Amino acid sequence: MSFPDASSSFWNAISPPAPKLERLQRDMQADCVVVGAGFTGLNAAWHLMRRGLQVCVLEAHEPGWGASGRNGGMAVLRYKYGWSALARKFGNEATLLLYKLVQEAVNGIESNVQELGIDGGFKRCGHITAAHTSADFQALRDDIDWLAATAGDRVPRLLSRSEAAEAIGTSVYRGGYLDSRAGGVNPLGYARELASALSARGLAMFSSTPVVKVESGEGRYRVHTEGGSVTARHLVIATNAYTGMRDLPGGLARRIIPVTSSVIATRPVPEDVYSSILPGGELVTDTRHLVNYFRRIPGNRILFGGRGSLSGLEKDEIYAGLFKQLCATFPALDSVSVEFRWSGRVAVTLDDFPHVGSWASDGYFAMGYGGRGVALTHVLGRALADMVVGAKADMGPMGKPLNDVPLHAWRLPAMNVVASYYRLRDLLSI
Repeated sequence: MSFPDASSSFWNAISPPAPKLERLQRDMQADCVVVGAGFTGLNAAWHLMRRGLQVCVLEAHEPGWGASGRNGGMAVLRYKYGWSALARKFGNEATLLLYKLVQEAVNGIESNVQELGIDGGFKRCGHITAAHTSADFQALRDDIDWLAATAGDRVPRLLSRSEAAEAIGTSVYRGGYLDSRAGGVNPLGYARELASALSARGLAMFSSTPVVKVESGEGRYRVHTEGGSVTARHLVIATNAYTGMRDLPGGLARRIIPVTSSVIATRPVPEDVYSSILPGGELVTDTRHLVNYFRRIPGNRILFGGRGSLSGLEKDEIYAGLFKQLCATFPALDSVSVEFRWSGRVAVTLDDFPHVGSWASDGYFAMGYGGRGVALTHVLGRALADMVVGAKADMGPMGKPLNDVPLHAWRLPAMNVVASYYRLRDLLSI
């Protein structure tokens, strides 16, 4: 299945060019072959290189072509479910592990920036989880209480309705949860810079090199491309929501549901209006069932994202709907037109967690980030490297088996029903 590229995205307009990489045109050997040069694959390759392994990365398009270069660039310190809900489900010990891992995930971006001498637009600008309903606000309060009492973390703070209105620049939310340690990046620029830095350090990486077949036997994988092959003991699949576009082993595409997220970016906003929107520069994700997320971006612009077309096809009405939601949030923007629009795939799992694991001996995967991958790819990429070298990687619920999605072939009709249901609940604020 094809998917539109993101050449029309704002990130593509301001990012450095993609690194000049060759297509694979020969047969070669490595210790590990990684399929996919997004955040997961690049981080796995980097950690494997640091352990002394010879790694080869194969990318069907260019580094960051998929979700890694299309997202809102928000490295947040939360999962889809809040801390108190996670503690009720998994217990305090497992939730404390998840808390530690997400902190390490955002730290991983900062470490890459510092150690590899790249920029990627990374900044610890903070993130606000904006409460859509009173019940959501109470859940955020419970999270603050759990963090203080159990994790000893008093950095996140609760924003009242008036405080949230002042910080965000709109009165549509019931309050919020602010964590000042969250970071923002230019995701495509960061992916390209990361790939360039690793290539300069000797990583064998090939672009425009789709995988056409994978063979296994005698303790080896042989990954065939249109122009050559790579033989290696270990194979890492890091294609996330785009896994179904290639014939890859392990039946991995049946274990996730690809969902489209679409994004718009405005033309420059007049300063008198722009100064009132997110004056502190924080990122925002709200608690709607069909989530909206938004932030400031360079050039006095506002980026606004949300649910895209269920079929994955570009549709004008999807972008018109996003602009309507943007103006409902910030009415002063109704006279500011959209300059950039694009979309990408998010991989959703049955339990709303990303997973890292193996489908066979020496065959590994990480996928299913559900819109939280900017940060979590960094800790799951490291976990993949640990698994390849035989080290223990305790990832809590993210390390549990990732099962097939029942009736996967019927996912689109089911998703239409679920989306309509959640859209109604958001409209009714329940």
